[in-house]
Amino acid sequence: MSNVIQFTQPYSLAFQHAIQFVLDKEGGLRPDMGYVNDPKDRGGETKAGISKRAYPNEDIKNLTLDRAIFLYHRDYWRQAYCAELPAGVSLAVFDGAVQHGWLSSVKMLQEVMGVKDDGIIGPKTKAAITAMDPEWVLARLLLRRARFYGRILIKNPTQGRFFEGWHNRLAHLSDACWQVVEGSSNPDYRKVA
Repeated sequence: MSNVIQFTQPYSLAFQHAIQFVLDKEGGLRPDMGYVNDPKDRGGETKAGISKRAYPNEDIKNLTLDRAIFLYHRDYWRQAYCAELPAGVSLAVFDGAVQHGWLSSVKMLQEVMGVKDDGIIGPKTKAAITAMDPEWVLARLLLRRARFYGRILIKNPTQGRFFEGWHNRLAHLSDACWQVVEGSSNPDYRKVA
């Protein structure tokens, strides 16, 4: 990964690791914070992965790193219940929320676990997650995301220019998730959502 973020708010280690991964992939750690305005990208004007399409009232060009991190925490990490998920799985669900929307990401997780895909991490979903091996859940979830990207191309072949990047991101995400699973015995990992 590129630069290490100096956090100004007390975020959990799980979120810090996840946002470091996402911002690295979204260009948010570069000097220009990944600012692009590609007319072929459905997100439109984007900086640090935060798009004008998703945030029409944000001044994307002048978006700060602190503001981007705040938006990711509020609108993706918390919305997708990531603080309630096992280490590694939380990173995969968070990245999925950024890529596909938090509701789609949670539903994909529920689908691979065989529970009702209602987008709510309730008692049944939590029980299923607790009963399953995180590595199995991650393998299935990442495969499900790969299929999701394939369906995007079937519906809209013009998005093919992004396909290799999507799959490279999944490969890097897989490595980052396994790294977290292997190091998840750290007792501070879940403190402060």
